[in-house]
Amino acid sequence: MNNEPPMKEVKAILTAFERELGAGGLEQLPAQAQLIGYGEISAIFAIRDIEGWVFKRLPLFESLEQAEAYLGNFNEYCKLLAEAGLDLPKHDCHIIPKREQLFVLYIGQERFPDANLCHRRIHVQSEEENLDMLERIIYALHDLQVFNQKNKPGLEAAIDGQLSNWVWLETKGGHRLVYIDTSTPLFKRAGKETLNPDLLLKSAPGPLRAVIKLFFLDDVMNRYYRHRDVYIDLVANLYKEQRPDLIPVFLEKINLYLVDNEAITPKAIRRYYREDKFIWQFFLAARRIDRWVKQKLLGRPYDFILPGPIKR
Repeated sequence: MNNEPPMKEVKAILTAFERELGAGGLEQLPAQAQLIGYGEISAIFAIRDIEGWVFKRLPLFESLEQAEAYLGNFNEYCKLLAEAGLDLPKHDCHIIPKREQLFVLYIGQERFPDANLCHRRIHVQSEEENLDMLERIIYALHDLQVFNQKNKPGLEAAIDGQLSNWVWLETKGGHRLVYIDTSTPLFKRAGKETLNPDLLLKSAPGPLRAVIKLFFLDDVMNRYYRHRDVYIDLVANLYKEQRPDLIPVFLEKINLYLVDNEAITPKAIRRYYREDKFIWQFFLAARRIDRWVKQKLLGRPYDFILPGPIKR
């Protein structure tokens, strides 16, 4: 990590942070930490003693070997995306023992200004600037599509292309587009998914895992391999970002890059968003019930940090 504490010191800071996080309860953050975001299975922190970096916390693993296997997949996923031409942030990862049969993986990434996240840019840029930014995202997604076509079934990488996963940085004479959502390493080898889907369900209540796996999980994981679905997800998230007015012009731009029988309609966006909203609201509600049962009824720790109300 350039110009930052050496690796041993970073691991010591994260170990102390994890210990303090557990001692105070996950809803009471240590003073040196700032909670800056959430993923489906992670919480994202900035830690004062490690400037210029953010850390995604994944408390998923029942053994060191399981955590190391996930980390290996993460590194391979980043390699695949880079080979496809995507610009990725610097990263640095650490496995921290939490207690018996629980290991936490911290995935560190260089930190970018919040104002440069693409879902923030759409609120301050002109329509023309937003479409220029979108076109660069389309080019990046197309590069990955071409990479997959050349390499599958041997290798095939998925991507979540929604705006919050991209950073738009001004450079001399142009812009740099960086893809930052690398912590869920979705890729297939010889046509088989490498990520153990049960890991994605670790934060859901045990009795509901079979239901989620049966009715939702396969669709949620596989949509990120289908380039048309990636575009639909990208545009549908404009509802969540409170910019549905951009949907028509975004669709017009995206449909230029799709063949006629793949063209996306506003109706398809509305239908997808209703279904996607239901899936994630159901999943989050199940996690909150699980947290209440474990903490209030069973007196057991709950190892995940859940978001508050999400405006959609």
